[in-house]
Amino acid sequence: MKQDLYNIAKCVSGRVLLIGVEDSNIFDIINSNDKVLICDSLNNFKSKKMYCDSTTTSSSKVIKVKKLRKVFKKKKVDFIICNFSEIEKHMKSFLSNSIYINSNMLYIYGNKNDVDTDDIIHKYKRYCKNVKIEFNKDDFIIYIDNKTTKTNKIKDKFYYAVDTVSNIRNVIADIMMG
Repeated sequence: MKQDLYNIAKCVSGRVLLIGVEDSNIFDIINSNDKVLICDSLNNFKSKKMYCDSTTTSSSKVIKVKKLRKVFKKKKVDFIICNFSEIEKHMKSFLSNSIYINSNMLYIYGNKNDVDTDDIIHKYKRYCKNVKIEFNKDDFIIYIDNKTTKTNKIKDKFYYAVDTVSNIRNVIADIMMG
């Protein structure tokens, strides 16, 4: 999987957003890539806040994953490379925000033992049809093509409510089973 992420980092261009990426080789590849204009990185640093480091500024600022839409404007980020473990608890809001701010490709990677990949694919297929996934031994990478996706506030709120009801139903089922 690391080699696939390195190949993705070599191919990106424009404005890139990295969320939860901790591999320094990916940062080195992106920094040496001449096609990358701006690279923003959101990292957790073992706290509840995400810190944004950008290639355009020398200081870092605190950004909540739920507020990505306010920081990055509509379709201004070309590529997003995201570690699923960082956004797992904010998945409902990250789903619509990532579709809103991304204009090209979204890559989500992680450990397949920790996550229900079919659920993620189902949620992203509501917005766009071009979603594919690759599995390695214990890892996965989801490729989401956002070139033709359209966002709608009513649709976002409806899917947010559907996901909330689904999460509540899953919690109740877990309580009843355990």
